[in-house]
Amino acid sequence: MKKEDTLQGDVALVDAATEENLKKLVEVGKELLEKQVSRMHLDTGLYQPVEGAGTNKESLKRLII
Repeated sequence: MKKEDTLQGDVALVDAATEENLKKLVEVGKELLEKQVSRMHLDTGLYQPVEGAGTNKESLKRLII
């Protein structure tokens, strides 16, 4: 399982707005941006990479432009 799918402790809490926790959430976000775009396979529930889609960061940039 991916790290972002298994958040634990304060990082998983929606009301833990400590400086340390917010820094951890920023790191999780940065890691997600660098991952390849993926989609969930509806039959298996597993995420599969989307060929030729690039990273999440690249995909978001295309949406903005």
